[in-house]
Amino acid sequence: MSVEFRKRTAGEYLKMAKKRKWHILFPALAVFVSVFWVVRGLPSTYVSTSFLTLTPPAISEKVAPSLTDDDLSNRLQSINQTVLSRTALEPMIEKFDLYPDARSTGVPIERVVDRMRDNIAVVPEKADNEKVVGFRLSFRDSSAEKARDVTAELAKEYVTAQTVESRNSAETTREFINNQLSQAKANLDALEKQRLEIMSKNVETLPESAQGLIAQLEGLRTREATISKDKETLINEKGRIQESLRAMNSQMRLIENFGENETKAAVEQASRIEDTPAYAELVKKRAETSARLERLRKQYREKHPEVIQAEAEISKINEELEKLAKNTDLRARQANQAGTRKAELQRQSLEIDKTKAEGQIGQIEQQLQAKDLELTQNAGQIALLEAKINSIPNVRVALEGMSNQLDLAKSAYDELQKKFNNAQQQVERESNSQGESIRVVDPANLPSTPENASKRPLFIGLGAIAGLGLGLLLAAIFEVPRMFTIQSIEDAKHYTGLPVLAAVPDLLTNKEISTSHRAHRLKIAAGFAAAVVSVPILIFVLNVSRIIERFS
Repeated sequence: MSVEFRKRTAGEYLKMAKKRKWHILFPALAVFVSVFWVVRGLPSTYVSTSFLTLTPPAISEKVAPSLTDDDLSNRLQSINQTVLSRTALEPMIEKFDLYPDARSTGVPIERVVDRMRDNIAVVPEKADNEKVVGFRLSFRDSSAEKARDVTAELAKEYVTAQTVESRNSAETTREFINNQLSQAKANLDALEKQRLEIMSKNVETLPESAQGLIAQLEGLRTREATISKDKETLINEKGRIQESLRAMNSQMRLIENFGENETKAAVEQASRIEDTPAYAELVKKRAETSARLERLRKQYREKHPEVIQAEAEISKINEELEKLAKNTDLRARQANQAGTRKAELQRQSLEIDKTKAEGQIGQIEQQLQAKDLELTQNAGQIALLEAKINSIPNVRVALEGMSNQLDLAKSAYDELQKKFNNAQQQVERESNSQGESIRVVDPANLPSTPENASKRPLFIGLGAIAGLGLGLLLAAIFEVPRMFTIQSIEDAKHYTGLPVLAAVPDLLTNKEISTSHRAHRLKIAAGFAAAVVSVPILIFVLNVSRIIERFS
């Protein structure tokens, strides 16, 4: 049977806290003393602020157009990187002797620069259109004079960096456009020189004859296309006739095969002696002997005795068959001659058609050769005309093309000249500080009150609360496990469900009581010693981590 956890009353919790008062008190005092010591030793932090605004150029953009599409607000990020770089901050650290303790202890200069960068704040001020119109620059330091001087120096660096960047950008753009202008001028001079050379070389040449030659060339091109088309027609006709020849050859082979079969059938019909037993026996014997002869020929030569014997047997069988068929031989020869004559007549008819087709192919071959000759002659005439056209330069066309190139080159040159003039005006405007710039509106102030003065009581109070929380946590670590066991009469009643008739206290002797008190006092002393030892450790951790200093 499970029993619900017994809820404690506020009085019982107070009793537990009283019982563990040293567990709560010692951590609270240790943390409070450590935080108090660190906060008391914190240097006073002074913050100096300067407001800088982004001013438009003194000369209108219509008079001296800007060479970049980005305004100063968009370039502020790159200016920040320049001003807050190690190259810019390291000389400033040495100039104003910032963070002497860190530098004297051998802290790397990179960490010192990072520390200074953390103490610099740049907060942009934006207008309604989200465009940056200015920014507040502040620096935090333990010395009010150094905070003011560094802030003023940083503001000066922003102004200088913007001026240098704008001037360098204008100079770079001007040099780039000047190089392009030089290339455009060289290209323009080269085109003009080519134009003069063409005119000087073809002073006495008349280009009008080129039009007639071009018309003749077009006629020859048309004739070439016609001849090629006729040749293609002849090739197709030749292919058709060749296909007919192949069909005739196939038909002749079919006639020969069919004639042989037909003659054979007629002969067989004329001499039908196969149905006799003697003929069947002789045929069977001849077949067996022929098969044996074929095997013997594969194994031996023609002069081998067994081969000769087999051939003799076949000859003897054939003689016997001839005797049987001598009465029907005449009819078989007549049937054979009739079938052969019929096949021959059909073959001769196809031979005539084949000869006619081959003659047509020969004619087509001659026509193709003639067309090839015409194409060759026509190609020669085309080559001759092209050579004539190439030998007579079309000066007018060349000059028109050269004029177009010159017009384009002049337009590009004029456009680059305009850009170069704008770049020159921009450089002069930046050199005279008349362009878009950063201006100090509110100089760096000398702070009179430390920024972190009002935060010290808050940090001390937070330290006391943190220490108390740590003590309560330590007490809970010891007491929470005991809450799940029977520790009092109320626990016994709740978890057993039985009435408690009597409670017997611990029966201790005077010696045991004295020993218990002595052990309790030793535990208190050990806790006090641990709290005392933890104070410098906590102070060291807080100083190294600089947690409080960062939030101050």
